[in-house]
Amino acid sequence: MKIKTRELWNQVGTAYTVYDMTTSLGMTVSVMALGAAIQQIAIREESGRERPVTLGFEDMGPYESCLCYAGATLGPNAGRIGKALLPVGPEIYRLSNNDGINQLHGGINHLSSQLWQVTSLASGLESASILLSAVQPDGLDGYPGNRIYRVKYTLEDTNWLTIEYTAMTDAPTYINMSNHTYWNLSGDFSVSGLEQEIQIFANNVCVNKRDHLPADIIPAADTVFDFRSSRQLLSLIRSAKSPVCKEQLSIGRGYNNAYILNRNQTFRPLRSAKRPVEIKKACILRDRGTGRTLKMMTDAPALVLYSGGFLPRGMTLCGGAPSLASCAIALEAQDIPDVMHLLPDNYRLTTPEEPFCRTIRYHIS
Repeated sequence: MKIKTRELWNQVGTAYTVYDMTTSLGMTVSVMALGAAIQQIAIREESGRERPVTLGFEDMGPYESCLCYAGATLGPNAGRIGKALLPVGPEIYRLSNNDGINQLHGGINHLSSQLWQVTSLASGLESASILLSAVQPDGLDGYPGNRIYRVKYTLEDTNWLTIEYTAMTDAPTYINMSNHTYWNLSGDFSVSGLEQEIQIFANNVCVNKRDHLPADIIPAADTVFDFRSSRQLLSLIRSAKSPVCKEQLSIGRGYNNAYILNRNQTFRPLRSAKRPVEIKKACILRDRGTGRTLKMMTDAPALVLYSGGFLPRGMTLCGGAPSLASCAIALEAQDIPDVMHLLPDNYRLTTPEEPFCRTIRYHIS
């Protein structure tokens, strides 16, 4: 496998390097330093045409503005922190608020807008990898600790993509990194992402307040959140009858809810991992029209299903189609949102002795 480079430009003529890793099966994963982001994932069809199956853009403008965090690394925290207040030991740190009174995806100076350093590129017969790093100083956006972040993307020739996150700090702090790639496996973004089917390996789901913070955790069974078996998103949305379910779908313009992943069926698939990785099934996404399937695994405790209801219209996507609301869906492996306030016993800090580690795995067939 080889890593090729190309350039993507913004409106004022600034060029950014994009790194393309391609398997012999025709899957290309494109990574860039801005936001340590997946710029796109494309699949080569029988005709030879490359079809993007993730939401990406023809120019750098939407990436620079982080309008929808497409493909980006999320951090220091993925998701929202209520009232932008972070408890660390006996101290309460006031974070920058960029979502009303709350903080979203790490605050004003989030990692998604940072230009990361490409630390190393590696390629061989069976895989290729890209390692990126970034730093944030103590006190930035209110977070304690000088922090060093690393993201490693590894694409295996079998079409497995692994994302490994690590972060180190010199003082106790909170780190909860994830990825914000949007998926439409049909490759046709004029077709709603809600046409896809998904199975989520979770029995319980968070229901949200109007500010999108979780209010409670409920059983998913026999509700519009019941994806324990494969269901089409649009079909389940249309089945909503109870006032509570209708209100939830109205708040999120579809789904924007965290699922508490089941802990059964865990194993260690990463033979090369430097640490034991207890990874579990998160979800399976399917497109009936093309037969494409995405399998996702992670060691994160939760998976946020965001059906893209707030995506802006009219942005030019890779392939030339304009963006539409819910033209793709995001699957964010992370901590339970606002865990420090919702479930304090499940709240874990990153310390100098215990660095942050997280793994996400994808397979497309």
